[in-house]
Amino acid sequence: MSELSPPVASADAPASPEAPRRKMPRLRLRLRSVLVLVSLMILMLPLLGLYALRLHETTLLQRTQDDLTIAAAALASSFGTALAVAENGALGLPASTTFATPRLDFASAPVKASLPAPQQAAGSAQPAAAAAGRQLALALAATAGAIDGAIRLLDADGVVVATTSDDLGLSLGHLEEVAEALAGEPVSSLRAVGDEAAGQAQALVRGARVAVVLAIPVGPPAAPAGVVLLSRQPANILDTLHLKRRLLMQGGAVFLAVAVAIALLTARTLVLPIQRLARAAARVSRGETDRFERYRHYRVYELADLADSVEAMVSALQRRAAYLRDFAHHLSHEFKTPIAAARGALELLRDDLQDMQPAEAKRFVANVGTDIDRLEHLTTRLVALAQADMARLGDETTDVLAAAREIEAVTVAASAEPAKARIARSALMAVLGHLADNARQHGATEVTVAVRAADEMVEVRVRDNGTGVSPGNQSRIFDPFFTTRQADGGSGLGLAICRTLLRNAGGDIELEAEAGGASGAVFKIVLRRA
Repeated sequence: MSELSPPVASADAPASPEAPRRKMPRLRLRLRSVLVLVSLMILMLPLLGLYALRLHETTLLQRTQDDLTIAAAALASSFGTALAVAENGALGLPASTTFATPRLDFASAPVKASLPAPQQAAGSAQPAAAAAGRQLALALAATAGAIDGAIRLLDADGVVVATTSDDLGLSLGHLEEVAEALAGEPVSSLRAVGDEAAGQAQALVRGARVAVVLAIPVGPPAAPAGVVLLSRQPANILDTLHLKRRLLMQGGAVFLAVAVAIALLTARTLVLPIQRLARAAARVSRGETDRFERYRHYRVYELADLADSVEAMVSALQRRAAYLRDFAHHLSHEFKTPIAAARGALELLRDDLQDMQPAEAKRFVANVGTDIDRLEHLTTRLVALAQADMARLGDETTDVLAAAREIEAVTVAASAEPAKARIARSALMAVLGHLADNARQHGATEVTVAVRAADEMVEVRVRDNGTGVSPGNQSRIFDPFFTTRQADGGSGLGLAICRTLLRNAGGDIELEAEAGGASGAVFKIVLRRA
């Protein structure tokens, strides 16, 4: 067999003169802890939702303002009509002012102090307004029940002529909202509600601490004949939650059950399989078993792929370990034979050199030289095999036909197709050269190379007309140290080096069994197409 010494660049990088920096430990969490945190975050979502509902409080506030505006418009129309009847005995009153007021917003509207207490009026209420108030007393009571608020009708001096409270005949003219309404401007504002009995939960709800106050002038804007004053606390989140407490409790229980079910399902589909996978890998690494016990039921594709990868890795490591054991055994045998022969010859020369004939002494010395040459040959082939084994798959491409034409005594088949393969030129030349030399050593006079491109692969067939490979040896010719020419100095590493070079390039080589025998040998090489 010919020498193979593929040039392979060393991948070892020079050591840095600086000491390696000490890396800070990274925070690591157990998967179970992550699942617990995720479940807690899910449980926090309702609380975050309650916080987000604070934005809805403004909507509730403006809805209250709209309800009060509608009620005030109806009462202002009725109050104006009653005033006209009381003063003139006939229907009709100059058109009242518009009821539009600025929209209230918790973010921008200031909250004024609580409503001040009514004061004693300087005089009695205006007769027409008092009569109109008495006429609308029942309507006020019905409207107050509908809007769930307080209603007061005031005359032009701010004296209460009709009310749903106990301040009839008192004056509210000192109230800012009333003063603005008597000036012809409708106004709405927020007033604080001083409820010392409010709980801590209500203290956190803005709608439970304010009241909407709406004052609408009645009559012409220049000289209003009265004022409609309404006040009510807006609906708040606590009221909504209280009304829906049973439904919320049921929903919370369902939500908690769903969160727990999600956590259990995740733990069963993720945590337990990962723990089993880790335990199985640990048993293999400790040498407690020589087989990776794969968990059969993975319900997650990624975990199944991970288990397949670990199983493949363990199988590859075990094959590699078996290969190294066999390799070490064959290596020891191959080295021991020439060493023992050389030692025996040297011992004879040392003990019997004086009594030996010169020709006999030269023969023993020649035997020692032959053994040393064989050791050197084995060492060279082992280095070539190690270099081939450490070679890495690269992006270099090679014209297969051009490389085959450069091999001495190799004929390229006429039907060969031009094709480029992803393999280093030196590696391909080494493989083809060895096959050609090996064929000549087995009596071949012709070596033919045929190339065919098929899809993403390139097939190369090397055919010779030598003695071929016997059926009993066809399954062993790629084994390291197997040779039928040991007496002629064969090391049995040539084909093993060829296979290693090709596999590291993403290809392979095999002997076509049906072509083996007296008619010669056919080696099929498969390479990745460029």
